[in-house]
Amino acid sequence: SRGTDYRCLWRALRDGGREWAYFLVVLHWLHSDIIGRGRLPLLLCLIAFIVTFAITRSCVRYIRYSAGSARPLRWWEPRNVHIGSKHIHHVVVGVVLVMASGVTLVAVSMDGNHLEVTGAAILFGIGAALVLDEYALILHLSDVYWEEDGRSSVDAVFAAVAVGGLLVQSQHQ
Repeated sequence: SRGTDYRCLWRALRDGGREWAYFLVVLHWLHSDIIGRGRLPLLLCLIAFIVTFAITRSCVRYIRYSAGSARPLRWWEPRNVHIGSKHIHHVVVGVVLVMASGVTLVAVSMDGNHLEVTGAAILFGIGAALVLDEYALILHLSDVYWEEDGRSSVDAVFAAVAVGGLLVQSQHQ
């Protein structure tokens, strides 16, 4: 019951275990508000989005930094992807993931307790982050990633994170 959960928290605080008390509060929130209300796929989608955006920005920054280097890249170092002489932007991968996961979300049950919905939500978060990271490219139809116009990609990501966070916390089921 809820009383038991809170007595456990108060006992942890009283005994000096603040770290455990915070952990128990987060665990209680995760169990009751996220898992209990079927919002786990939405939370995982938001986490996948944030992590993918951060990794993508870091890789692109590294590629740009190492572009002037004369030394050959090692096998594990991020690099641009080309098909023939055509540079493939990560927006292409993002669009494919968004489309695949979108079709999956439509095709399967919308119950948050199914593994398929959770997996599709993660793919949607990754794909949406890749697409929004190149939003300025799509919007301007030119590579403005490092110019002032490229800031619109970051703005779009912050807006998406805010909306995703609000959806995770919303009271609607």
